[in-house]
Amino acid sequence: MPFPQSGSCFVLRLSSLQYDILTTLLVRRPLSTTHLVALFPGCSDALAELVREDLVRERGEGVWAIAAQGTLSLLLAIRSGRCPEPAWPEALGWLASLLEGTEHLPAALPPLLTELLDEPSAGALLAPAAPAWQALMVDYWAAQALLEARPIDIESTRLTPAAQARLALWQGEEAWWLEQAADLPHWRAFSALWSHDEVALTQLEEAWQTRPDAPLFSSLVWLGLAQQHDPVLAMRERKGTLGLCGHQSVLADALLQWDGERHSVGLFEMLQLPPDEIFWGHLWIDLCALSRHGESSAALQALRKWPLDDLLGATARHRLMALCQELLRLLLGMPVARGVLAGIDTWREEEEEEGSQGQPAGWLGWLQGIGRSSQLGKIKERLVWNLSAEGPTLECRIQKLGVKGEWTAGRRVDLALLAAQHPSLLDEQDWALLHQFGQEGRHWSPEFWGLLAAHPQLYNVQGQRLQLALTQPLLYLTQEGAIRLYPEVGQGATVLPLAADLWQVVQLPPELSEWLPVDRRWPVAELPALADRLNALETLHWCAEEAALGGNARLHPWPGEPGVQLDWRKGVLSLSCVTQGERTPTLPLGHGDAVVRSDVRSADYWQRDMAAEQAQWQHLCQSLGLARPRLAWQLEEEEAIDAIGLLPEWVAKGVKIFWHDQSQRLRNLDETTLSLRIEQRQEWFALEGSVALDEHQVLDLRLLLRQFRPGQKTVMLDEHTSLLLSDQLSERLTLLGAMLDEEQRFSRRLAYPLMRLLSAMSTQGDKAWSELQAEWAEPATCPAPLLEGLRDYQREGVNWLATLARHGFGACLADDMGLGKTLQALTMLRMRASEGPALVVVPKSVLTNWQEEAARFAPELEVVTLDQSYGCAHLVQEARAGQLVLINYGLLSSLSEPLKKVSWASLVIDEAQQIKNAGTQRAKILTQLDGAFRLALSGTPVENHLGELWSLFAFINPGLLGSQRDFKRRFGRAGRDPQHMALLRSVIHPFVLRRLKQEVLSELPEKTEIVHHIALSQAERELYEATRREVVQRIQSSDGRTLMHVLSGLTRLRRLCCSPHLVLPDWQAESSKLDEAMALLEEAIDGGHRVLVFSQFVDLLTLLRQRLEERNWEYCYLDGACSMKERQQAISRFRDEAVPLFLISLKAGGTGLNLTQADTVLHLDPWWNPAVEDQASDRAHRMGQTQPVTVYRLVCAETVEEKIVALHGEKRALADSLLSGQSQAGPLDIESLRNLLLG
Repeated sequence: MPFPQSGSCFVLRLSSLQYDILTTLLVRRPLSTTHLVALFPGCSDALAELVREDLVRERGEGVWAIAAQGTLSLLLAIRSGRCPEPAWPEALGWLASLLEGTEHLPAALPPLLTELLDEPSAGALLAPAAPAWQALMVDYWAAQALLEARPIDIESTRLTPAAQARLALWQGEEAWWLEQAADLPHWRAFSALWSHDEVALTQLEEAWQTRPDAPLFSSLVWLGLAQQHDPVLAMRERKGTLGLCGHQSVLADALLQWDGERHSVGLFEMLQLPPDEIFWGHLWIDLCALSRHGESSAALQALRKWPLDDLLGATARHRLMALCQELLRLLLGMPVARGVLAGIDTWREEEEEEGSQGQPAGWLGWLQGIGRSSQLGKIKERLVWNLSAEGPTLECRIQKLGVKGEWTAGRRVDLALLAAQHPSLLDEQDWALLHQFGQEGRHWSPEFWGLLAAHPQLYNVQGQRLQLALTQPLLYLTQEGAIRLYPEVGQGATVLPLAADLWQVVQLPPELSEWLPVDRRWPVAELPALADRLNALETLHWCAEEAALGGNARLHPWPGEPGVQLDWRKGVLSLSCVTQGERTPTLPLGHGDAVVRSDVRSADYWQRDMAAEQAQWQHLCQSLGLARPRLAWQLEEEEAIDAIGLLPEWVAKGVKIFWHDQSQRLRNLDETTLSLRIEQRQEWFALEGSVALDEHQVLDLRLLLRQFRPGQKTVMLDEHTSLLLSDQLSERLTLLGAMLDEEQRFSRRLAYPLMRLLSAMSTQGDKAWSELQAEWAEPATCPAPLLEGLRDYQREGVNWLATLARHGFGACLADDMGLGKTLQALTMLRMRASEGPALVVVPKSVLTNWQEEAARFAPELEVVTLDQSYGCAHLVQEARAGQLVLINYGLLSSLSEPLKKVSWASLVIDEAQQIKNAGTQRAKILTQLDGAFRLALSGTPVENHLGELWSLFAFINPGLLGSQRDFKRRFGRAGRDPQHMALLRSVIHPFVLRRLKQEVLSELPEKTEIVHHIALSQAERELYEATRREVVQRIQSSDGRTLMHVLSGLTRLRRLCCSPHLVLPDWQAESSKLDEAMALLEEAIDGGHRVLVFSQFVDLLTLLRQRLEERNWEYCYLDGACSMKERQQAISRFRDEAVPLFLISLKAGGTGLNLTQADTVLHLDPWWNPAVEDQASDRAHRMGQTQPVTVYRLVCAETVEEKIVALHGEKRALADSLLSGQSQAGPLDIESLRNLLLG
């Protein structure tokens, strides 16, 4: 085998946890099991699998390091795209550089790597050999082997000649380090170093620089020795050597580690290992780096306290081990034997004279000076300890001193790496803590707790300075010989917070734990002897149920009372059933220890009656109205507010309320505390305000709005106080937040809806605001003669339009279909006729209807109908007062320029949903026209999503809803959030008027809607399912055109439901839907009914026409291909003659028609948008209808049609929510469409 085998096929399926473990070990070097578990809870199985795959190896008991195979395998996994590239630290720049410029594996990799990937795809993934990669592998494994002081066992039979040459160089170095060869050329550098032979040194430096491909492991040893002997020379050579090591990844990493702050990572863990398990190359690098700190280094002081006798006394197996032992002796101040470091020893002797003058001797003194000077510019830092009672657990943080003299919260530091990474911050107490620190907090020794209690930098997790009272439990003897401990403790410690800054640590005395029975029982006959034994323990408090036995503790009855403790923090209310007295701790009611110490410094204890407290707990829960007893619970948002509102009721029932010491204060605020002032500033109005917290404290509105969120009932004022807002105040702040910009300004257009809302608040304004209020307070009325013949609700609508027009605003009249929107608009145009020409833009299908309605209800208006673009420009340019220019949407583009040049007194668009897409050309042209008053007519202003509303208001009131980006930011959640929907509704409400037929037309006959289900025949069902599976398969295999495939697939299935002939022209079998339609039509005709038949598919109407003609049934017909003349003839024939059927395509006749002669509507196929169907149905169910109307929807059972009908309810809900404040639903998205196919 040419390389150590790795199960790197496993790399291709690395879990994210295993990937994190490998990258962490690579970056942070060896880590203990405890450390890994702390970083990655539950990682035991993942780590075990990595060990089995030989990607991670154990370096001593419970210490893990990444193996050479693991690093290379991880690199391959990253380059293959299977794993993301980590955020490499600077010390691993060599790995990052290998990945630069490539997104996948290189085109050619050595076949040797296929042995790392035994999956079938390995051959395809790893192409033929590349010499550069063979060289990389040789360098990696060889250098790793030397660093770990183990043999280089790589076979050379399958290596390229270049890789074989590199392997020979490495094996030469290995031979020297293992003392199997007498000398190597580069070893002369060490001799030259001790003899100060500058010529030899220069020659060797030049030789290394001219051979950048040579192994440079020895150069790391060279630099380490040079650091002790001649630091100036080492600093000069370090940069050049680093550049040479850039070609050898492991060496570059080791050198950067030695040169940077990571030098001592793992040093102390490594020194704990037996000599035969130490990686001597890594230890050498760490020791060289440690020597750079100087004599006063805290890390060096720690090293001198470390037990190193076994390591120093072990027989050196090779030169590298001997070097490490000698350097350790040098650092410990011990005599150095004659060897490679003897020159340093001699050099130190030469410096003794200087050292005797008060300066540290030799290189340690020089480096100590460097260390002192380097500390001058550092930011002040300190190390603190944070203790948590849960566990207990202890963590260490490094804090920095801020510019204002306050310490930061600090960053957490791994205790296992603290000594290695931050030795300069450790004092004697810190070193003592680290030495005593164990693995689990409950098993910390009494000595450790004593050190922790005496530490001056001990805090709780909230950052409060902490005092620890070290105590022992109370031992209580029963008459039966049972031994009870209060509180109950085991072999470890129990931490009891008595106050925020005072905690009690309870531990068994060691001498008691040695003989305390496991079952905690003692023979009754031997209790007197036990009492004598307990009396001998001076620090232990104990007492007995049998008074004659004695004891030194005193028991008193518990003085606490039952009640509810409340703790309000950041919008969450915690409630607990507790018992508490004036000078007692707060305890859980009916739970916990039966005996509680009254003071950590006394022998007095309280004894609780647990049976009585249990009964009090049951009664308290009943008083609170709880269905079952609960000891503690948390409430959020509305539930928390409701609970606070119940406090007076609870108090009236005799429930005592206790507030937690650390709880935030609550201040109740209502709308009466809010004061506003408005001033005009150029084109804007500025709003300033304040909220009165109490008689002396006022909060600026700007600060309150900054903390407030729409619909929020509580606001966190600071870390100690929260504000509880009334429903009315929360609503007012929500509206203000939506209408004001970041500078608390609002435009004149927003002033109109805002003024209506501010009328209920305490508001002061300047002269401009007061004048505007007075102006807008006067309603406009239409002259009485113009209102003759109108219904009451129509008169209200016209006066509403007149008021908005007078104040310079546009309007959207969104009355239900059939309530006379056209009539109200014409009345408004009559009133404004003298102010200038009016432009009315309508769909082509209703052009004739507008002509007829204008002739009937506004005969004084001169109607100019533009039905073609050619030759009509002059008619537009000559438009004058008293004229009504009627144009269809299709001519807007060709006549846009002349239309833009006219100042229109009134600008009306009918069926305003035609501009629901703001990006269309017609929408852009209409927003650019000059119209003094803009009116949009639509029974369905919002059909699918709220973006349609923005487009509509961009026409009627430009700027009211801001830009599209502002609209999405402020109201984008309205479709799914009731609070945001209420906000949006409050802004648009003054400009939208909608009345439903059932509200204003009590005389309108009933409309009955029936979904008529049709069962497909067996042949149709088989064809439908086969088609559906084909569509689903196509969608699942689509390459980015999913939406197109979904829509086309749904259309195909819908047409199959209507009739298989629409998809398969040669279909010979029956069509269930057409058969059922004919049966219903026959029944309707026989009953004397007249029917409107709608379909989206013109070819479906064609199939139906063929059947009608076969039976010689009369019918009228209308689709988009009909000319205006043919259209009007069909409508007139149905109205004037007794024709029973009218077949209409949904697009051509779904709007703008008045066909009250029909009393039955038949929808052959459901359309996505129910509003379109409703509009079509209301061609019959509208003003003028005297008969009940029945609407049939033909739906094939167990098909996509049923699911479309189910979606109709969601579509209707969106419009209802926006216009009438009911429930809401979101728009149809790709997932909704996809789900229609998957069932």
